[in-house]
Amino acid sequence: RMQMMQNSLSLAGHGEASVPSGIKAMEALLYRFAGNSGEATAGKGHGGQTSDQQGAVRSEAPVGPSSGGKSDLSDVSGTAARFLGTPYRFGGEGPTGIDCSSFVQQVFREHEIELPRTAREQILVGQEVAEGDLQKGDLVFFQTYASYPSHVGIYLGEGKMMHASSGKGEVTVSDLNSEYYRSRYLGAKRVA
Repeated sequence: RMQMMQNSLSLAGHGEASVPSGIKAMEALLYRFAGNSGEATAGKGHGGQTSDQQGAVRSEAPVGPSSGGKSDLSDVSGTAARFLGTPYRFGGEGPTGIDCSSFVQQVFREHEIELPRTAREQILVGQEVAEGDLQKGDLVFFQTYASYPSHVGIYLGEGKMMHASSGKGEVTVSDLNSEYYRSRYLGAKRVA
């Protein structure tokens, strides 16, 4: 989505300086969560996306270690960032729309970690994590529209999570300490 905006600006004859500062700020924030010390600039450092046969978003850039083994979860926020702005669609599993648990499932699949499809199933996997011990890459669960775990996100650090939000209509970053999420928080799991 950001790439489309940047391409539109370029076609309109505007340079990188015309990219809205909010986009640059979001990229810088995500780079910091991903553990990169360099400053991000709009349109740089992100791999392209493509779809597989099931319509799942896949990066064209290599993910994980070059040795071919399991990647460590310090890269999860960078992988998740490539989904930023993907439209939300309940039950969706592809680039035209994705829901919270499919987003989480696809991000972790790129790190060779298979998770069940729904938040209700995902909360049964991994080790419980106390709220004060959250680490980047932990799954955070919420009770939103149902009496069971019905929403999941990926913890980014500093009280933030990335998730496919029905309220925002896209994959976005939210504050865990907001009144909405604080009152619906169920717990967290570490899956690797």
